[in-house]
Amino acid sequence: MDYLKFSKNREKEANKILMETNLFSLLRRFGKVKRIGSYSLGLMIKPDIDFVVKVKNYSDIQKTIKEILKLYKQIPKLKLKKIVDRNNLGLKGKSIHFEYPDNDVWGIDVLVSTNDFRAYEKLKAKVNNKITPQKKKIILNLKYHFFKKKDKVKNTSYPIYISVLDGKVKNIKDFYKYLEV
Repeated sequence: MDYLKFSKNREKEANKILMETNLFSLLRRFGKVKRIGSYSLGLMIKPDIDFVVKVKNYSDIQKTIKEILKLYKQIPKLKLKKIVDRNNLGLKGKSIHFEYPDNDVWGIDVLVSTNDFRAYEKLKAKVNNKITPQKKKIILNLKYHFFKKKDKVKNTSYPIYISVLDGKVKNIKDFYKYLEV
């Protein structure tokens, strides 16, 4: 399996969806918008696109969510899946989860938050500074494993990035050992 090619094809599909929906531009009406996650890192396996919309005040979060919910109805095929409170994760906000059927059913997640983008920029800088072609292949291989096997380990992307970039993990067996520690 050519994981690099698979990832590039996912990225092309994501770009097509963003062109069809004009979602990035629409979200800019509500605050500063940042693409985050595997799409922004060039490490896509799952059909998933993530955004953060930064608003000024905590009171703006619910108002912005309501406005986005009005707006999404104008986008053909985009379906609301759920809204999740993210304050328990320290993200100071709520995320809206949409589904978009294309070749696969895509998840499009929009976090509306008062947090700035420093944490995302820090992770992106770490990835860009430490990634090598070999580490990229390992990351994509691990992500593909968890995506295709529907393994019950949740939120695997961040630990995969950190463990591979820090040189502790080179394969699936290493990653399971890393998770046990």
